[in-house]
Amino acid sequence: MSSDVQQAQPVLIADNISKAFGITQALSNVSVSFLPGEVHALMGENGAGKSTLGKVIAGLHKQDTGTVTLEGRELIPGSLDDAFAAGVRIVHQELAQCPNLSVAENLCLHDIPKKGFTVDFDEMRRRAENLVHQLDPSIDVARPLGELSPGRRQICQIAASLDKDEHGNNAAKVIVFDEPTSSLSLTEASTLMDITRDLAARGLTIIYVSHRMSEIFTCCDRVSVLRDGKFVATNIVKEIDEPTLVEQMIGRRVSTPGAKHESNPEEKAIEALVGDANSEEPEYDKDPILVVRDLNSPGKLHSIALDLYPGEILGVGGLVGAGRSELFDAIFGIDSRASGSILVEGVEIAGKGTKAAIDAGVGLGYVPEDRRNQGLFFNLGIDENILAPIMPDICGGFGMRRLEDELRRVQARVDKFRIKTATLRDTKPSELSGGNQQKLLIARWMSDRTKVLLLDEPTRGIDVGTKTEIYKLINEAADLGLAILLVSSEMPELLALSDRILVMGEGVIKGELKGAEMTQTNILTLATDESNTPTKTAAPA
Repeated sequence: MSSDVQQAQPVLIADNISKAFGITQALSNVSVSFLPGEVHALMGENGAGKSTLGKVIAGLHKQDTGTVTLEGRELIPGSLDDAFAAGVRIVHQELAQCPNLSVAENLCLHDIPKKGFTVDFDEMRRRAENLVHQLDPSIDVARPLGELSPGRRQICQIAASLDKDEHGNNAAKVIVFDEPTSSLSLTEASTLMDITRDLAARGLTIIYVSHRMSEIFTCCDRVSVLRDGKFVATNIVKEIDEPTLVEQMIGRRVSTPGAKHESNPEEKAIEALVGDANSEEPEYDKDPILVVRDLNSPGKLHSIALDLYPGEILGVGGLVGAGRSELFDAIFGIDSRASGSILVEGVEIAGKGTKAAIDAGVGLGYVPEDRRNQGLFFNLGIDENILAPIMPDICGGFGMRRLEDELRRVQARVDKFRIKTATLRDTKPSELSGGNQQKLLIARWMSDRTKVLLLDEPTRGIDVGTKTEIYKLINEAADLGLAILLVSSEMPELLALSDRILVMGEGVIKGELKGAEMTQTNILTLATDESNTPTKTAAPA
């Protein structure tokens, strides 16, 4: 942070902010000030209140007590319009866009330019180019937004936040980024952080909500920590280290897990995370529980073969676009064009759809990467979200629901996974924090009836403290015989949890790593090796 920024007076002050949702106290007398031209991180565990504070500042939530003041003017509580007019914008974690419309149409949806009674498409294109080309001149604003990568779609969402009215007024002064890189590749995240620094250099104040430590130390000037809805501290990033920041977040120190095959007696906490790491070659039942052979999907997967054993955690590594999520979609029956053989305990499920995958006799579970669009039912309560796969099994005669039995099962799962929810039945997933949404999705599938569990980025959007809980649950489940197929873009996580690692690239398996072979270098070497990539047939239009 430059000396000019350090000496500047706060442009935005959130003073004594409190906010409750029913019986849940999300914020309690939180006060934080933000300087012009800085990137100011908000960090804390899931449910700590950081996203809630960002939404209060942006006018999406009306605080119960306290004030938000921008350049000396008190903003109207809970007024998105007043915050927008004052220059406050928010870029949400989940992309709130219309993928079937063009980039230009998405950027002008709030204020469509007209020529008489018709849309002025020339003016729309000009306005869109003026916005998005500030950040990425290569984006074609006439192209459908859904054809862009997640990183470029996020850039378009940021570009929309820079819009002014027709007279050049209401320019952005403060932008709240809520987990902006949670679904991006490392390259896309790096580009986004460059854009963030550039916006701050222009004098904008960036409020950066993130769980990723590397981003905080790379991109941010100051960081404020919240814990259980209360303010803990504000630090200058250059003057604090990661262990201290983690300790402020969760009230204790945690160790970073190493590769599962490594034994480090000085790091006792690793054993709590990943179990006994002394055995380099774990032994499994001689018969695999999941057998995949010659699995293909046009333009996505090519001759995939793998075996997964009871009690094994088989990691799937690779770069973004390698085909890892596509592999899971094919195994779970989502990809209707996939062909080949998929056996679970000898039962063939290929080509039979998702119902066959989750049938009680098979017991396949899937935690997808995109919990909003593929995972949770946002119109149902916590109870029905958890019980959805087993609802037919627990209903009584004539399909009558047994509510007491349901609540007993749900309460046990909520307690085990430490899901913070006000109620079991009336609370919807949208009322939970992102991390609690993720734990809710994992709780649905990590049950006694699940025999094979597909985990695609299981700790996406989860804070450091909650990650340790999830790691323990994953390993405890494997110890009890659950077979787990794991995708993670976080190398330390993949290495810490996996017994073996398959590396994918271009829709094929590039190689397998075991024991001491399991290193970040070897994963990246295999992922970028083009020597064993066959010529592939393009997907049909």
